[in-house]
Amino acid sequence: MRYGKIVLAVFILSSIITLPLAEAHILIIANSRSDMGEAYDEARKVATTLKNKGYHVLELYNGSATVKNILKGMYGADAVIYAGHGGYMRGNYDDNGGYASPPFSLVASDGYIWGDGEMMREGNTSFYAPFKDTIPVILFHACFSTGWVDEYEVKNPVETIYHFSRMFTGSGANYYATAWDGAEIIYDFLNGAANFQEANQRNWEVINNSSVYNGTRVWRNEHGYAAFVGDWNGTFPRANQTTPYDDAAAEEWYATKTRPNFTDNRPPVCDFTYAYSGSTSIRALRFQSTAYDPDNDNIILKWRFGDGSTATGSTVTHTYAREGYYTVTLTATDSKGVISGKRKTVKVGNPRPDLVVTGVRKSGSTLYITIRNQGTDAARNFYTRVWYGKYSTRNYKQVYSRTLNPGASVTLKTYYRYQRGTLKVDYFNGVLEKSETNNLRTF
Repeated sequence: MRYGKIVLAVFILSSIITLPLAEAHILIIANSRSDMGEAYDEARKVATTLKNKGYHVLELYNGSATVKNILKGMYGADAVIYAGHGGYMRGNYDDNGGYASPPFSLVASDGYIWGDGEMMREGNTSFYAPFKDTIPVILFHACFSTGWVDEYEVKNPVETIYHFSRMFTGSGANYYATAWDGAEIIYDFLNGAANFQEANQRNWEVINNSSVYNGTRVWRNEHGYAAFVGDWNGTFPRANQTTPYDDAAAEEWYATKTRPNFTDNRPPVCDFTYAYSGSTSIRALRFQSTAYDPDNDNIILKWRFGDGSTATGSTVTHTYAREGYYTVTLTATDSKGVISGKRKTVKVGNPRPDLVVTGVRKSGSTLYITIRNQGTDAARNFYTRVWYGKYSTRNYKQVYSRTLNPGASVTLKTYYRYQRGTLKVDYFNGVLEKSETNNLRTF
């Protein structure tokens, strides 16, 4: 597998004709391999512009641009902005302007999202891109996307563009690609272009020529640096058509990758309430769904309780094994496969931190102290003090810790010239702990 050196940027943009019933966010991805600072800068500029105009934007940069995060971010998105490499299979291109053959891919920080005919493929799983019907896809600086790789034009540019575009057009999207600097077409839309046809007329290179490959019309000037496949009437979403990213819904879709149907279909409205169940256990909670579907479709409700347990139904009771804080997720899936989700952090019982010293080691004049929070709540803003002998107000050192989460450990180090001594974690008793009698240790 290889990826081109030219920046690949994908914009998936939603038409105002089909979107009033299914709002979502704009996804921006950049510099997934952390080797294209110019791609990162360009994407951040676009993101800032969109956010300043009131758009809801989800940003994935560098190491956060994983295959899973990208695919989840695409779920129901009104726009996806991808600035990174375009990948191809080793042996399917000679790196020197020869013939290019599919599959082509988007490149993530930890792998590839391949085109598989009209579908996408992750590993051995193929699926339709989770886009709304008729949305646009726009690529900038894309290896293979306009028939160019670096300074070389491939010998079969129209065929290459056709194959690269299919993973998007297979889900009904419009496809537009350019190889010049800047997200010019986005700014054309934001400055009033009504559709791709008008934006095309404003651009540095106006696409006027087309040819048909495998029954599909591909627009590209001879030796041109721009390409289009789709409906010129496609347009860019308005800011008030975007809503915040729904990670719970995206996670549920990613588990099955079932093709959703967003056309003229509003997503379920998902929410829930919870309270102690009234049983003898303070770890038992009763959850009540308030989810509904505005189109009166039947919905399937699924609960994830944050401890590995799941349930279905509108009203459920769950007993946790331990006190603590848990993230509870409810997802609602309608009969057309469109998902909405809601997440809340719930407090179970009376969680408290509990700090203990699990290790003391001296090396030269440095003392290493390992502390673990074996409780069920975070410990915040505490000092660990070590002193010579059993008690001293002069010969001591202390180290500050800001936060130690439940189950986490930290190793502190401090200068200490004595061989023996005493130490106490949370020396000033500023943390309300489950046990206040296990903080002291001699060595």
